[in-house]
Amino acid sequence: MKKKKILILGGGGFIGKWLSKSFSKIDWKTSIIDPHIDKKYKDDYLADNIHKFSINDNKLLTKCINSENWDYIIFLAAWGGKGNGLLKAANENFNSSIEVNVKGFASLLDKAKKLKNTKILWSSSTVVYGEEKEYYNGKVKESSSLFPITYYGLTKTLAEKVAEYFIKEHKMHISGLRLPIVIGPGLEYRGVAAGISDMARAIKLKKSVTIDMPNTPLDLIYIKDVSNIFIEMILTNNTLKPIYNVPSYRIYANEIADMFNKLANNSYIKINKNRVGTTYPKMISSSLKKDISYVIKYDLRKSALDWLKELE
Repeated sequence: MKKKKILILGGGGFIGKWLSKSFSKIDWKTSIIDPHIDKKYKDDYLADNIHKFSINDNKLLTKCINSENWDYIIFLAAWGGKGNGLLKAANENFNSSIEVNVKGFASLLDKAKKLKNTKILWSSSTVVYGEEKEYYNGKVKESSSLFPITYYGLTKTLAEKVAEYFIKEHKMHISGLRLPIVIGPGLEYRGVAAGISDMARAIKLKKSVTIDMPNTPLDLIYIKDVSNIFIEMILTNNTLKPIYNVPSYRIYANEIADMFNKLANNSYIKINKNRVGTTYPKMISSSLKKDISYVIKYDLRKSALDWLKELE
């Protein structure tokens, strides 16, 4: 296997850390750009190089992009605010969310358009869609209309338009993933999935907890499946499409709690369904399966089992 050179923007975050570790295991050279990462923890990421600066630093970003003949650049950067989740961060500071999620992405593509053989992968989100009730049978394919109902969803919708422009005008190879809620060990920010992290932590500590969760279903994917999808996209010989819906499994909070309790053989976790959340449409992900032949390996039980094992 040819050794790949990969640059991850926003590589210090939850997904970026797992990608870096996964790439290292197959001997790919990985470099990270992230303004919040501490270089002394380099070994935790198994990265070859860590660059601590904002993607909006035009001079440093240009220098880094031109420093290697990158096979792939992966854009995961997003405005995180106070660490309370990407949706809340965008609501609290829409201007900063635009600066990172849209302008930062556009700046990257503008600099990368001169690179001859570099391909771009990036993370969009299921929140580019509206509520489930807006769509026929509550399901969507990649060509379905986008009706974002949050500031974060709006930034991702704008980013998709930016990608479309650079693909059309500059013939760039850009592929995005509309990700559902990503869960797994290492998820620290207090967003939608924070309660699930609290469940895993409670089982590890053998501590009884009551966790506030929405009473609406959640579409989830385990972090190791996300890493594997990125790897398969890099390895495939197929021409990738500009955007893909990502597979997930749909579940309620009480079902997640029941699974963790069952694995612990105890009733440590109780759920307080204190609010109504947004139910997004179920994404049809057949295009991704066709192009990279990947089927997610972690259902709820396997996700919980592996999560607890990682926490040991």
